[in-house]
Parts: sequence; C-alpha cells; structure tokens
Amino acid sequence: MGLNASKLDPLSERLIDFLARKASNKSINVDKLRVVTGSSIAKISLEVIESVAKEVSRLEGASLYCNICGKGPFTKKGMYLHLTRLHKYELKSMLIYELREKILKSSY
Repeated sequence: MGLNASKLDPLSERLIDFLARKASNKSINVDKLRVVTGSSIAKISLEVIESVAKEVSRLEGASLYCNICGKGPFTKKGMYLHLTRLHKYELKSMLIYELREKILKSSY
C-alpha cells in the first residue's frame, strides 16, 4: 500500500488556499474544508494545515513575516496574496510531505 505524491497531489492543491488563509491569521471555514477533503480526512487535513501554517509565517507585533523568504511586514491580506502568488509550489510540497507523514502515522 504505497502512498505517493501523485495520490496526494490533488488534495494538496485544494488545501493551498486554506493553508495560506491560516498562515495569514485569517479564519478557515471548517465546513468548507470538510466538503473539499471529505469527512474522513478533514481532521488530518486541518491538523496538517495548522502545523504547516506555523512554519510558513510568523507574527511580530501586528505584522506578519514570511518564513520561507524572510520578506515582510505584511498585513493579513498581503501575506495571503504573497503566499498564494509567490510560494504556491513550496506550500504544495510542504502539504504533501506533512499529509504523507500524518496519514502513515495514523494508519499504524
């Protein structure tokens, strides 16, 4: 039962927006996440989004900074746009890696 990136690729693509919103300190619609991922993997997806979001950005005072490239300060909207436009592929690869790890751990 191999779990490769090609199986997680479509899921991670759909989760990029949720990750960028979380990393930008914006709210996430959990019901929409459940519709996108399916109820069986929604909890794992939310945990992965929260853990990766902590790695991607940091909050200093009222400003957000990107941990991928070090740029900032950003507003919430600015950070969201920065992540979705400049770091889309980095976010996707981070999501794939974390999803694979989390799913493999939960299957044992």
